[in-house]
Amino acid sequence: MQDQVLTQAQDGGEEQVDGYYSLAIEERGVQLAVYSPKTEQGNPVNEAVIIQELKKQCITEYNYALLIKTVREAAGEPVKIAEAPEYEGEPDIQVLISRDRMEATVKIVRPEKSKPPCLEAIVEKIQSKGIVFGVDYEALQRLVGAAAEMTVAKGKPPQNGNNAYIQYYVDLETNAKPAELENGKVDFRNLNLFTTVQQGDVLAEKIPATPGSPGTDVLGNSVKPKPGKDIPFPVGKNTQVLDQTKVVAAIAGQLQMINHKINVLPVIEIKGDVDLSTGNIDFIGNVTVRGSVQSGFTIKAGGNVEIFGTVSGGIVEGKSIVIKMGIQGMGRGYVKASGDVVAKFIENGTVYAGNDVIVSEVVFHSKINAGKRVIVQGRRGLISGGRIVAGEEIVAKTAGTQMATNTELEVGVNPVMREEYKLIRKEIKQLELSLDQTQKALTILKSMNQNAMPSEKREMLLKLTKSQFHLVGQVTARRNRVAEIELALEELKHGRIRVSDVVYPGVKIVVGALIKPVREQLSHSSFYAEDGDIKIGPF
Repeated sequence: MQDQVLTQAQDGGEEQVDGYYSLAIEERGVQLAVYSPKTEQGNPVNEAVIIQELKKQCITEYNYALLIKTVREAAGEPVKIAEAPEYEGEPDIQVLISRDRMEATVKIVRPEKSKPPCLEAIVEKIQSKGIVFGVDYEALQRLVGAAAEMTVAKGKPPQNGNNAYIQYYVDLETNAKPAELENGKVDFRNLNLFTTVQQGDVLAEKIPATPGSPGTDVLGNSVKPKPGKDIPFPVGKNTQVLDQTKVVAAIAGQLQMINHKINVLPVIEIKGDVDLSTGNIDFIGNVTVRGSVQSGFTIKAGGNVEIFGTVSGGIVEGKSIVIKMGIQGMGRGYVKASGDVVAKFIENGTVYAGNDVIVSEVVFHSKINAGKRVIVQGRRGLISGGRIVAGEEIVAKTAGTQMATNTELEVGVNPVMREEYKLIRKEIKQLELSLDQTQKALTILKSMNQNAMPSEKREMLLKLTKSQFHLVGQVTARRNRVAEIELALEELKHGRIRVSDVVYPGVKIVVGALIKPVREQLSHSSFYAEDGDIKIGPF
């Protein structure tokens, strides 16, 4: 038989301190040598470790007393403790390679009295399968003499490339929240609502996709990575690509993000009032008015509107609207923004905002509808008279007056979303009627003899079939939007009204479908819906 030497594993770092043993299986017998620790701090050899190794080698008949004596003496000299074992058969060494060739496993099956697997046989077996990369030699050592299954090699996975992305160098978000000064006034000069860029300004840069780095499987083959995906440049109106990497402004103007594309819109600036000298303004970009909007005149802007004076009975429409003086509705006209409306005061006015309405001084006898918040907080922060509706929150310092002026504050309803909901449901009914008529006509045409059908009927059949698919798509899209709106409206039931100073009798609180008239003066209060009723809490 071939001689086999088994030595207890030792630490590979500093000098060995613990005791260790060597077990040699030779034709003349099994030789055990035990070595004592080199220092007092070292641990002696445990005989249980040697007995376990003997079992792995199928050696069950040995001189136990001599083994114990050899361990105790630890003289470092070989001692025969058993006759050479007689093995019957070889172990079955199986090598399993994963489907992606990134992992290899060795499974050893040992029939009774078979020869224990040796390291050389295991290494030879995996090499015969072509495994050359990522071999775990410690795992191979643990398999020696064992009947077990163990992962012995792992490949290096490829590192996939990173997708391209856009690095923006400009602020695409606006925050209509003016700073309140120490004297209670609001600084409208620092709203940061509009982002202005100059021609040639770098607006964004595309960081290109990376190819990734290849990996290696256990057979030594290179594994290709998945390259990152490219994306288009977000180029909109008046922007262009420079050096195949950067997006720059082609003109000076206001920055707008529309449909995920960067646009630079030119600005119309009115030096004075919007009146007979200018006529009505209808512009795709931003509008700046250094004066006021006079009664009967209109501004309709595709971008933001900034008015340094007042709006007196005029109409202003835009994205976000800042009126630095205020709104004098005079019972006619309105201000309508898809974003925010910011003003110093609102008197007898009508205001619609998709997001927030922010007023620094007072709101008198006005109708306000905001998709998110109405905030009236400044030196006075007063809401008196009229109807104020917000989707999420109304915040004021004072609500109502000592004269018990009728004032309605309502949250939990998004007026813009509610109107959209009604409109879409109406459109669905009309589309379903058209779809029903189309399907009936198709049924009649399909019942006809297709071979004898005139050409005009064939054209009609094709046209109606296309129309049917289009109508089904339109109905599905609108039903999905209805579901989204219903979910959003459900969330709005958590709306809240907060008044930091006084709420006077005469104020009516509405939260969703719940109504609560204020019958006594309240201070530092908040109102919200809970358990089917309107609760009053601290501000």
